[in-house]
Amino acid sequence: MNISLTFTNSTAILVFDREGSSANIFDSATLAELSERLDELAEQPDVSGLLIRSAKPDIFIAGADLKELSTARGERLDSLIATGQALFNRIADLPYPTVAAIHGACVGGGYELALACDWRIASDSASTKIGLPETQLGILPAWGGTTRLPDLLGLQDALPVILSGKLHSAVLAKRKGLVDEIVPKEHLKSHALTHISKGKRHHTHNPITHNQAVAALTRVQAQKELHKKTHGHYPGPEAALEVAVASIGRTRVQSQQAEREAIASLAGLPQTANLIGLFFLRERAKKHRHTDAEPREIRRVAVIGAGVMGSGIAYWLSSRGIETTLQDISAEALAHGMNSISDLYADAVKHHVLSEIEAARGMDCIHPASGEIPLHNCDLIIEAAVEELSIKKKIFADLAARCRPDTVLATNTSA
Repeated sequence: MNISLTFTNSTAILVFDREGSSANIFDSATLAELSERLDELAEQPDVSGLLIRSAKPDIFIAGADLKELSTARGERLDSLIATGQALFNRIADLPYPTVAAIHGACVGGGYELALACDWRIASDSASTKIGLPETQLGILPAWGGTTRLPDLLGLQDALPVILSGKLHSAVLAKRKGLVDEIVPKEHLKSHALTHISKGKRHHTHNPITHNQAVAALTRVQAQKELHKKTHGHYPGPEAALEVAVASIGRTRVQSQQAEREAIASLAGLPQTANLIGLFFLRERAKKHRHTDAEPREIRRVAVIGAGVMGSGIAYWLSSRGIETTLQDISAEALAHGMNSISDLYADAVKHHVLSEIEAARGMDCIHPASGEIPLHNCDLIIEAAVEELSIKKKIFADLAARCRPDTVLATNTSA
């Protein structure tokens, strides 16, 4: 069994827990089981609310089964998409409030399921990631996501989420309106249950901004921005834009029909096959391990060169709590590099990527040095100096003499 249905007083609780897997995903068998659970739910006359959650430690629902989706064509693909749409519509149309308690990855079809609920409560865990990554795979959210998100947020705010395919932390998801509240993991279920008393959710939009004329203007601007990024080579975001814009003023039936037609058209394109193939290659690379190699903890790093790349690397390392020495022979270049890092942290705070406390901690991890310093305490040294081979040879000879025998020496050179 992948989905269980239990009751706490008059509240129904659906728990996703895919048997024999660390992740919950939607394939045909899981959709069929969800249909069975919803049939059982319909037979209960005294239900006052529905809570949907996961039993997995770090995943809510990781979307559709890409292996099945990537091989489905024609009637089989249309049936798969139509089934998912119909099931999520059944949840959206329940006469009592529904709440998604999200902990861990809630992406693609998983977030589309959450969008069908009235309320979305997320844990504050670092493992909680929320979004619709379909356009990065050459397709689009077709289980109602391209239709429901503009209805929830408004078209202008929904388009960046749909078209970029980016995943968001719980904090950023809350700021963008993708979830309603963030709570500690240990309080997630109990707090989510309190939203049952809030009742059904009814979206109201300002008719001045939520109409087809404004949608058409939004489309023109979004298309310009999209073309700057994709140059017309990625059909998924283009199709998603058209479907999302057209959903304004249309019925749900019409909008979801457009989703099905769009994904059917995209599924057979070589770009889509290549993007999905790339995804599988990345996933396989993540799992690849040398069984005879033990990873070494990196506690302290030196970055040689405080230019654009060196300061960027130092920012990345320090933002992850790694003690980082930034060295440059020029005091002026070092000061400029530190200013650049400060600007990167300020921008991260401005865009809610980091909190002010996290940014301050990161800056504290950087130690600028304009002269030669001992490097024997460094686990890793990254050279990011000018692109001249003779200079690099001198730098590495010097580094080799000043570090431990087991220190890893690396270069950022692009040539």
